[in-house]
Amino acid sequence: MAAEPARKQVAIVLLVVYAIFWLQFRVVRPTNFGGIDEWTILSLVLRGAVDIPYAHRPLGLLFNLPVALFPSHLLEASLLLHAHYLIGAGWLTSLCLLHCVPQRPVLALLAGVFAASWAPSDPMRLDSIYSAAYSGTTAATGLVFLLLARSGPRPVVSVTLAAGLAFVTTRVHEGPLPLLLLAPLLLRGLGAKLSWRAICAYSATTALAALVAGLPLVLGRASSWYQREILGVYLEPVGLLERLLLQFRLHLAPMLAEPAALLQPGALAAAALLVLALLSLGPARGASPRLERRRMLGLVATGLLGAAAAYSSFVLAVRLPGALRTEFLAAPWIGLCLAATFVLLADLAPLRAQALVLAGLGALVVAQGSARTKALQAYWDEGGSYPRQAGALAQVVRIAPSLRPGTLVLFIEGVPTWIGGFAFHHGLDIVYGRHVSGWVPNAREQLYYNCRMATDGFHFEPWSVLKEAWREPSRLYRFEELVVFRSDPTGRVTLVEQWPPDLPALPEGVRYDPARRIAPTTPAPIRSGLPGF
Repeated sequence: MAAEPARKQVAIVLLVVYAIFWLQFRVVRPTNFGGIDEWTILSLVLRGAVDIPYAHRPLGLLFNLPVALFPSHLLEASLLLHAHYLIGAGWLTSLCLLHCVPQRPVLALLAGVFAASWAPSDPMRLDSIYSAAYSGTTAATGLVFLLLARSGPRPVVSVTLAAGLAFVTTRVHEGPLPLLLLAPLLLRGLGAKLSWRAICAYSATTALAALVAGLPLVLGRASSWYQREILGVYLEPVGLLERLLLQFRLHLAPMLAEPAALLQPGALAAAALLVLALLSLGPARGASPRLERRRMLGLVATGLLGAAAAYSSFVLAVRLPGALRTEFLAAPWIGLCLAATFVLLADLAPLRAQALVLAGLGALVVAQGSARTKALQAYWDEGGSYPRQAGALAQVVRIAPSLRPGTLVLFIEGVPTWIGGFAFHHGLDIVYGRHVSGWVPNAREQLYYNCRMATDGFHFEPWSVLKEAWREPSRLYRFEELVVFRSDPTGRVTLVEQWPPDLPALPEGVRYDPARRIAPTTPAPIRSGLPGF
């Protein structure tokens, strides 16, 4: 194997990956909310809770946890954290290739750029709060590969770290398991040499991770409710192949979708940066052209296999909604595949023109990636839930600057706002604190919590698996501890001063008095960084 690349080359690659990522991602907003999980995730990480017990993911929110250090800037911190996980995946892709194929630094540059910035069909990539688990596990998986690739003849420390990180990553999300199980084979395709001792030690750990993740699903345990009831398992062979090919099409076909994207300022800047970087990295060195072509073809095949492994956890789910969440793990491998293909094509050109050919092909992908990111952000601008949900919470807070401890807020929707009542409950947790609970009687989904009216009040009952994990005890709210709000079809929120007729009648002799629950002189612990408050 050729010598390791110079520090200057490493610095150029990492800086260009970082710069091109931000040329594309600068249009993304921190308020991209799907409306189902974002408030819940923020609320839980502020409590220090990371377990998703109904999905058998005991570390499910681990990669969101750092935002708890910035409670006054939750959304901005979430966006920056998610962005740097994506950048980290690109960097780790580049570093792995700089180690395994040091004679081709341009390959590492292109693959890293594509890994960080080419996910053209997945709108969830722009939802930083929800998707931190996916971007975080992608970066962690990349670090596992780099540790294994650099393990060398004395692999104890590197392999122990890689195996431990692989196990932890699968407890955040089981999606990387196929990639992690295939890591020794994929690394051999990259040119890394692992000792048999390292392969056996690492493979034993990942096999244990697969057993721990899969056994509850096989046994039908309650902890795998999400995988069994929401996702399901799809095992029809022909259908699986069709689903897999669909993912490749969704990930690759948009490269030629918008020719005008090449003329956008961001695309031109990225192209210029790529040209300068590729010229500064210089031509390939070492092996003969024929051997280099064989090597590049092997890397293309390795990229395709890695991408198929990355997609596989998603195509096995009955509910496969297009490209949602499927392009995170696959991006480094699609990036490798594209980069090796472009190097092969550039090698057909005269030596002096090869850098320009690579820059042109790379700029095409970067430009289309920028155009797709803008289009996906427009999707969020039109259909995101944050304006409706934050607007409703802000109006509630303006009416009731603070609520006394032990208050249950009932919110009757006049316009669909809260996809799940649990989201409203955790939104109140963020803006008021743990002493206030929420319930939306006419919400579209009633997951995670049950709330029923009885003669002694409202019984607020979390699912049993959530009580310890999310620190959510059962509560009884007496009728005098209730405050009811209502929104009209325009989204305007008002305080309901008399018990509403569309809720069950109060028991005889019971008085509903919301004004007594509002404490306007006590400042509420509102997170100041939430836009719209």
